[in-house]
Amino acid sequence: MTDIMNDDAVAVRTLALDTLGLPETWVEPQGYRDSLALSAIDAVFSLRAHYSGVVNILDRYRALRRSEGADPYQDSGRDLIAVIEKAGGPEAAAASIFNDAKAPGTKVLKAVALLNGVSALERVGVTTAGDLREGTPSTQSAARTAWVAVHGLGITSWDYLEMNVGLQGVKADTMVRRFVTRASGARQTVSVDRARAAVKAAADLIGVSHKRLDHAIWRTESGR
Repeated sequence: MTDIMNDDAVAVRTLALDTLGLPETWVEPQGYRDSLALSAIDAVFSLRAHYSGVVNILDRYRALRRSEGADPYQDSGRDLIAVIEKAGGPEAAAASIFNDAKAPGTKVLKAVALLNGVSALERVGVTTAGDLREGTPSTQSAARTAWVAVHGLGITSWDYLEMNVGLQGVKADTMVRRFVTRASGARQTVSVDRARAAVKAAADLIGVSHKRLDHAIWRTESGR
């Protein structure tokens, strides 16, 4: 570990223990271990969004699938693609199921990015949450490359997706980066890579999972 990484880890640990409460009270996020569909919806629509809006989207999707006699917590990527196609395509699905939010920094509907992301995963053989969680390193690498290449997606949404299917990880979103920036005393907002590395190392120092510390930071920074 470099000096900067070590300093960041210690600083994040200190701020976390000072401001996030006792580690044993931190919640371990459960995600959607058996639903690539819900994992992907959450990963895409959580980008720079209030999570209450994401919950509304997830609720609409879950209600729709249950009305069709399906279990949304078992939905594959192919199931999600079929739902979007049945709705009339991603633009129509944005109006009837999702919302009209754009992917950060683009004019692309998140619904379009979602469809393209799940389709990209399917092309590399990942159609279920288990395919991703239990895949070989080469499969996971190919999936990551395919996902982040989709216009409107990127590494942060990939981090969300990994965590949602049950992989260990840190989603270095705006709130996590803000926390690490404050902890480290950096003059400018730290990079995604620096924030991710700092939280992972700090979690190791504290003795909790990466996901648990990430989620504790997210809950505090988002005012939950």
